[in-house]
Amino acid sequence: MFFASDNWAGVHPDISANLTRHAAGIATAYGDGDLDRAVYKRFNEIFEREVAVFFVATGTAANALSLTAYNKPGGISFAHRESHVIEDECGAPEYFSGGSRLHAIDGALGKMDLHTL
Repeated sequence: MFFASDNWAGVHPDISANLTRHAAGIATAYGDGDLDRAVYKRFNEIFEREVAVFFVATGTAANALSLTAYNKPGGISFAHRESHVIEDECGAPEYFSGGSRLHAIDGALGKMDLHTL
């Protein structure tokens, strides 16, 4: 497995086949198509309640926008020193949030140490 970037790695053949299958024909855009509604329904089933789903193009966008939703300019998000968001997002969370910061926390086995935090 290769986790450095979702922009570098190839896609699983099943995902590629489904993308090709769903790319055929015409569908309403911007979250209002049949496939979009099926995804919303599935997430609601998984979480056993109505949830909002926001599609984004990359994992970096998902991580940065998620952190932005729960932070503010000048705020701090804590993450393990070796986490993907610290090592590989290249400042995207700070940029999208308008100036929040990431603070790296040490800990064994990829988990933040409570006392260090």
